[in-house]
Amino acid sequence: MQQSGPNELPKVVPDRTLAHLEEVLKSPAFSSSKRCQEFLRYIVVETINGRAEAIKERNIALDVFGKGRDFEPGEDSLVRVKAREVRKRLSDYYESIENSDLRIDLPIGGYVPLIHSTTKPISQPSPIQSELRTPQVLEPPRLSRRKFGWMLVSALGLTGAAAVTPFVLRSREPLERLWRPVFDSKLPLLVFIPVPPERNTSQISDRVGIGPAAVLRYAADFLTRHHYPYNLRFGADPPFAQMREQPSLLLGGSSSIWSQRVTSNLRYTISPPDSSGGSYIRDTKTGKIWQSMNPTPNGYADQDYGLLCRIFDSESGQIILIAAGLTTFATEGAGSILFDPALFAAILRNAPTDWETKNFQAVIHVSIIGTTPSSPTIVASYFW
Repeated sequence: MQQSGPNELPKVVPDRTLAHLEEVLKSPAFSSSKRCQEFLRYIVVETINGRAEAIKERNIALDVFGKGRDFEPGEDSLVRVKAREVRKRLSDYYESIENSDLRIDLPIGGYVPLIHSTTKPISQPSPIQSELRTPQVLEPPRLSRRKFGWMLVSALGLTGAAAVTPFVLRSREPLERLWRPVFDSKLPLLVFIPVPPERNTSQISDRVGIGPAAVLRYAADFLTRHHYPYNLRFGADPPFAQMREQPSLLLGGSSSIWSQRVTSNLRYTISPPDSSGGSYIRDTKTGKIWQSMNPTPNGYADQDYGLLCRIFDSESGQIILIAAGLTTFATEGAGSILFDPALFAAILRNAPTDWETKNFQAVIHVSIIGTTPSSPTIVASYFW
């Protein structure tokens, strides 16, 4: 029995596969979740019966979870969340047994299972080692706060290389529940920091903003404390191939074209900078606009707004987190919420009870004195 190619249905022996399926479903890895049992049984039986091409997110929602014909995958992430849980439970099952002559896998980015035989135990891939790619610094003489951001990024990036032990969930606090889908993936978190071109030139800057550098510090502390691995990437555009293979945290708003593109189809959007460098956040439902107040030529402001997003990507099955500010300080404010229990709890005051399975956006506000932002406050939020 051989593993099929991407456009080829797996060749399986029905009786043998169904017997193995029942063993998997009765195991401790699946016995505690009826929905995961139903999900796995559905996709395996459909594949055995030659209907793999019909295993789509909408059909799973209708046939397994009883959703109506008005189900919209882009607005309800139930199937994607449950698929991640099934992958995790399958991994736990095969890790718990010494060997198996048959294996069921659910590849990332799809819902058609791969059913293949094996004559020796399947070893799990080791966590990807964190790596740091730092652009060359061209102007070293003056230690500005932005230059200090580079030093901070470099120091914290080295921390990530040691954080490769899988996380074991110890708490059901809201912040831990936010991060649980990421930790359950057992894949390193990709942290992307934008390095935009200098104004009026096409040359990439040699500086990282204060906000992204501060968020990296929060992330490094949090992930290292939880023994979870991460990768760092810098540049004008994020590595799309990696984003399809692992969860990601994207930093920067007006400085990040990708943050603008991702939010362009969501309720709260970030506009590209205009000719003067200004940008704004817009509520596409009400038309309300949030803009920085009293902006200065150096890119700072007295009052600033930012956007925090958690998105379950329908195509890759991965999680995208975005902390995007109109200026660098709102990026810091938005990003800090991801790592502070009290700040994140504020987002949940108007959240639905099933928020863990939903996408969300939150608009945040910070006041800035000099180069120090206040603690962020939530001015708007949306779950779907």
